[in-house]
Amino acid sequence: MTRFLTKVTAVAALALGLVGSMTEALGSMAPYNGTLCKNYVNYEVWLPPNTTVADIEGSLTKQGITSSQMSQLTEACYEPFMEYVCSTSFPMADPAGGNTYNVRFGCMSTCQNAFTECSELFTIFNQTAAIPKCDAPIPGSTVYLPPAGVPFQPDGSCNVVHAIQNLGPTGIGNLTAQCDAPFVTDPKTGPGGTTANAQYCMNGCCLPCPAQYSLYRTGALETGFTITNAMRAVSMVLSFILVLSYLILDDKRSHPSALILFFSICVFLFSVVIIFPLIDTRGIQCADLINPSTQQNNLKCAIQGAILVFASVATCGWCTALILNLHFHTVWNSAWFAKKYWLLHILCWGYATAVTAVALGMGEIQWDFATLCLVSQAKAPQIFFYPLAAMIFPAFLVHIATFFHIARISTQAGADSETMSRSTLSAGAAAAISHRRHVMMAIRIQWRAALMAVCAMVSVTFYWLFYFIQLRKINPLTLQNNIIKFVYCLKVGNAHNYCADQLSPFLPPYGLMIAAEFVVSSIGTVIFVVFFKPALIREWGEKFASLGYLMTGRRREVKEQDQFFVI
Repeated sequence: MTRFLTKVTAVAALALGLVGSMTEALGSMAPYNGTLCKNYVNYEVWLPPNTTVADIEGSLTKQGITSSQMSQLTEACYEPFMEYVCSTSFPMADPAGGNTYNVRFGCMSTCQNAFTECSELFTIFNQTAAIPKCDAPIPGSTVYLPPAGVPFQPDGSCNVVHAIQNLGPTGIGNLTAQCDAPFVTDPKTGPGGTTANAQYCMNGCCLPCPAQYSLYRTGALETGFTITNAMRAVSMVLSFILVLSYLILDDKRSHPSALILFFSICVFLFSVVIIFPLIDTRGIQCADLINPSTQQNNLKCAIQGAILVFASVATCGWCTALILNLHFHTVWNSAWFAKKYWLLHILCWGYATAVTAVALGMGEIQWDFATLCLVSQAKAPQIFFYPLAAMIFPAFLVHIATFFHIARISTQAGADSETMSRSTLSAGAAAAISHRRHVMMAIRIQWRAALMAVCAMVSVTFYWLFYFIQLRKINPLTLQNNIIKFVYCLKVGNAHNYCADQLSPFLPPYGLMIAAEFVVSSIGTVIFVVFFKPALIREWGEKFASLGYLMTGRRREVKEQDQFFVI
């Protein structure tokens, strides 16, 4: 398209008369019957002598101005530029008597609007000749009278056109730009040599995968996600230690410690997926140079994403079990869950399996941000977050009810004197005191489970809110027009960090993005701090001491010596 948009209105200015906003001119007045401006021209147009609408559109076609070429413009540029082309190519005519007509020419404001919306785009694609020059005469008007040409006219006395119906383009077509870093040349690996990915590629240039890394300051996301990856790796190790503790140590596999064991297993699975990006971060994020990973084009992404979805749902399931167990034990003095573990296994593991199967069955596991694959942004609410909400919010309400009960009982316990012997109390008063003691004992025993439930719910809710409110900003279609400004900023020689700062208001805040990822990455560390109490250290010491005696034979020797004292 070497002559793209040059001499935009050369023919439109044929046989112009005197300079003025409404010029009396010879020629003819005719209805518009062309195709290029059919959605903009709904008035009688002025035609120079011996000229037809087809002649004008034919000249525009030779210059590269066609419907297909115009559809290559961005949505922001398309309409202003079409208004500019149509208003100057086809002036409005009113009869002035005889064979003369009052002619309204193009508006200065229309030219300026087209310049504002399109100059960056034309600069990017090296089409500077197409940029409207509003301080110069209407292109081509100097060929005829007056010799100085006709300038663009002021508002109120000029040819104003607007789209009759919104038929703007959906994006940019096959124009080719010179690719400035961080953009790379489109490898065109699609069917038939088409673009690799229409969301990330435009006019022969593509944002390399992972695309978001190029839109923030240099190295910012790499550094931030390295920190969150390290945090998740620490969580993996600490949660594994907690799993071993509750799996190996005596009396830790019975109710209610078993709830903590299964919860810890889920958190370990939630954290262990960090092994995938630690081995090859880009191998999880990207299928190739341009395309982000999906379960269809990257098996590692499918496996890692499935584990993460399963572990996330299962973690919330066992967290809900902890909350309900605390409620039943504290409020109702019931150990109902102690005999219903078969039901908990069916609900928690089964529910997580069902959600994971739906995500995989619908093909919605993919990479969107950070370093891990999860459910796609488009389907995450229905497939992932709503199933989590079905557990989290009811559990949260139950948790609040439990703590209101604890607060009420604690207040009563402080107000009532229990110095009186139980023999002097009525049966009702004795029962009330017994319940208070039970509640206070329950909270002393299970405060760790209560605290962990609150931490887990806060973490999930914070991440969920970030996902809903902020992450959608990073969608390529949402960013399209702002990406144009980013490319232009680079094109005119500005530094990458400067251009990233200009783009930052349209992206998720950097600090909030890292905070959201850090919060969920630290869950394993939090449960370790909460549940790994000093008693576990003593029990590990005793366990290692017992193993030492067993391995060295000293235990048998002591028993052989003790048998004489037993006798």
